[in-house]
Amino acid sequence: MSSEPPIKTHGDSESLPPKGMPGARARAGSLRLPAWMRSPSLHEWVRTLGIIIAASWGIYTFVWKEIYVPSQAPASISLEISLTPIAADGPSTGSSPSLQRELKVSATNASNRRLYLLNSFWELFPIRRQGWNRATFPERAKGPFDAMPVERGAVLQPYPTEAAGKLFVDDHINPGETIHRSVIVSLPAGAYAAQVDVLVPVLTREPPRGNGLLGGRVLEWGYDRSEVIIPMLCVVGDPNDCLRLDDPEKQDLQMDRKLKAFDPNYVLNEQSVQVGLSGGS
Repeated sequence: MSSEPPIKTHGDSESLPPKGMPGARARAGSLRLPAWMRSPSLHEWVRTLGIIIAASWGIYTFVWKEIYVPSQAPASISLEISLTPIAADGPSTGSSPSLQRELKVSATNASNRRLYLLNSFWELFPIRRQGWNRATFPERAKGPFDAMPVERGAVLQPYPTEAAGKLFVDDHINPGETIHRSVIVSLPAGAYAAQVDVLVPVLTREPPRGNGLLGGRVLEWGYDRSEVIIPMLCVVGDPNDCLRLDDPEKQDLQMDRKLKAFDPNYVLNEQSVQVGLSGGS
């Protein structure tokens, strides 16, 4: 007899089990994405939308936040003012100390852009201190107050302006840069303190060449007959040809409006500092 196993007919053949986990094909069929979600056009739109979002974020971060917003900030600088004693010209005694002082003014550009300086100005006036009846304090302090503080046992009175002049000769300050000016001033004997006022006009745009910003004139400073500081518009090289802007309305029309029209971020930086004088009475 033959040892070969009997041949099974086609109808008796055993079916092989399907590959994969049981029910895998049924689940795969249930998760099949709709045709519109598998469309190449949809994929293209999604990719385009991603590019637009990324570009918008980059514009906001690197253009709006880092460039545009800082460019719209007003022009401002940080000013520091000091008065320090210097050695006397000759021998001095304790009862007659030297009132020679070194005035130092520093301006720092803490912004991330270059700032442009118009002609700046400084003035100094001494302050004397006189003992006063303390009982008069309520009457003197009822207001309105002015620039001088009210003390209970003393009265502070300003002298006339002792010294004044142009402050900085620089025409611009780079980002992070500090410029300095130092002058020697003499104060009258008996001065208790001194007040220093500075005016520094600053632009964020470079003024046009040829002095065409203010009708062909440049900004200067001077005093009127009552010793009040006023701006002037002068022809370059001719100090006698100046328009004195005593009238506030005229000043607004001829200077402030033109500067604001040229640079909306223009600022006139003003600072006043009172400094005690070592050796003053």
